[in-house]
Amino acid sequence: MYCLFLIFGIFLSDVAFSLENKSPEQELESQRAEFLRIEKQVWSTSDKDFAKLVINLGDYPLIPYLIEIKILHGLTTKKVDQVRAFLKEYKDTPLESRVLRPWLRYLAKNNRKSLFMEFYEPMGDIKLTCQYLRYQLEDNVNKDQLYSQIADLWNVSKSQPKDCDPVFKKWKADAQLTEELILQRIAKAANGGQYSIITYLRTLLPEDKKYLADLWYETRKSPSTVRRLNVFKGNYPDIETEIISYGLGRLIWRNKAESVKTWQRAQKKFTFTDEQQAHVANKFAISMAISKHQDAEYWLIKSELLEQDPEVLRWHLATLLKDQNWPSIINLIEQASPTLTRAHEYQYWLARSYAELGNDNKANELFKQLAGERHYYGFLASARLGQSFNFQDQPLVIKKEVIERIKQLPSAKRALELKELERFHEARLEWRFVQQQLNAQEMLASAVIAGQWGWHDQAIFTFITTGYLNDVNRRFPMAYSDILTKEAQRNRIDPEWAFAIARRESSFMSDAVSSAKALGLMQVLPSTARYLEKKRVSNRALMNPNTNAKLGNKYLRYLMDKVDNNTLLATASYNAGWSRVKSWLPASESVGADLWVETIPYRETRNYVKAVMAYKQIYQNQLFEISNSKTPQLIANSVFGELVQMQIPINVGD
Repeated sequence: MYCLFLIFGIFLSDVAFSLENKSPEQELESQRAEFLRIEKQVWSTSDKDFAKLVINLGDYPLIPYLIEIKILHGLTTKKVDQVRAFLKEYKDTPLESRVLRPWLRYLAKNNRKSLFMEFYEPMGDIKLTCQYLRYQLEDNVNKDQLYSQIADLWNVSKSQPKDCDPVFKKWKADAQLTEELILQRIAKAANGGQYSIITYLRTLLPEDKKYLADLWYETRKSPSTVRRLNVFKGNYPDIETEIISYGLGRLIWRNKAESVKTWQRAQKKFTFTDEQQAHVANKFAISMAISKHQDAEYWLIKSELLEQDPEVLRWHLATLLKDQNWPSIINLIEQASPTLTRAHEYQYWLARSYAELGNDNKANELFKQLAGERHYYGFLASARLGQSFNFQDQPLVIKKEVIERIKQLPSAKRALELKELERFHEARLEWRFVQQQLNAQEMLASAVIAGQWGWHDQAIFTFITTGYLNDVNRRFPMAYSDILTKEAQRNRIDPEWAFAIARRESSFMSDAVSSAKALGLMQVLPSTARYLEKKRVSNRALMNPNTNAKLGNKYLRYLMDKVDNNTLLATASYNAGWSRVKSWLPASESVGADLWVETIPYRETRNYVKAVMAYKQIYQNQLFEISNSKTPQLIANSVFGELVQMQIPINVGD
């Protein structure tokens, strides 16, 4: 309550409040209800009445969030002392930025320079940064350092806010903008940035270099521009070769024959750097490998001679796997850099190749090395050997006093209460702040705490951050068990598969939103929900775990019906869509499931399928242990026991 006095000038003795005889749980429920009531009327309450209401909340963790609302309502410079006290009390916490950002924006809008400079802290806000630099320039403070910062702000791949224009104008007036910077920004804008700004940047170049901006713009707009080598004058070959290599790296995906011809012609006209040659060979190799082009092997080898790129090596392996060229696979893996080939996938396929060629001793030796680990290839190796899976489960044991000490941190209490109110974004910010204060052992303890609170996504992420991956039950919790099991059974699918999908899709984060706008526990798209339900399903409904689990499992059933109940193909379809998966089916004869997975063209889907299958095996084991079955679990009936026997056909479903 000391902060309350500092901010509102109210002493604890100025108000009266009573403590009722309630259990801690009842007291918290009462405080929570009162908090929500006060929150709705903060705007219309005087400072003194507000302080009385807040004090009656006792030690409720979220009082600072009410104070924040009160301060920001009707923000004026008359509140400077309140702001200053609040920022001091909650310095470095997530609460600081919630008040500081709007306060700085208010000061900038009203041109309150002295106050702005007093309170300014870097916070990743470009507009505020530019305002700060503008005031600094007005005071002629360390111009060389300021101009370096301004150059970094200007030299980006997109337009900056208009708030930065006065700073850039002063910077340009002092002759800080160079041709080199302009050309760098044009290249950034063309190569994946906001290429429309190239038209403006062109005006900043001298006449003899404007054609370079035109070439960048046209090549970004249409990679086939590079076929017209006559428009590349050769006046600035270093830049022109950069544009040509960039354009060919995109054109190869559209027209392979023309790309190769253009590259041959370009090499006769220009001298390309080793880096540019490697870039072109890399793009040609991967594009041809994915499309199964007859020249893929040539470009893969050429690319590998120029640089050791992990993605090229992976696609070289995939190309040989498509042809089931086992001797060449062995040669590729054993001749490539051990730094790359010691990865699990290469060791597995080396073992598989030896097995296909009849060298069982060598194959089994490699399989045994893999089988001791808990991952997709380890499970495949165990299944091929017919031995039990090694889940490497080593549960953490954390001292109770460590757990309790972390739970008592004010920010930890705020995080938990925000989570209980389903204000997940704010809760995660508070929890992140907690973790920033912890040592390595305490970080592990925070993962355990998150698990105890049913905050499974935070437990999972913390284990990944710390690198401790062997607390299997906490990393793969039986979260939302009732609803996931119920819906899986309703839709006639394996519960372990439903758990695996939810674990991979959202780490059990019920409010997860993907870049594609998939929502919730099982990352269901609104369009998918509408198709399944024959009506619109709101985003709010999709954030509800019960609704999401219902629709996610219903969609799994839909996909299973499409693929003749093949879980592997349905898993790939859940990620990439059924129509794409259908195009990836074998052309002439069925292939082994492990081989098919390894040759999926989309890296995201390939890794997704591997992860879900491994997770499904882990959850199958957990469900088996929960069942207390006295019948041993047979390897042949396990997820990977079935996988190593599975063949992917050339046609499925409709």
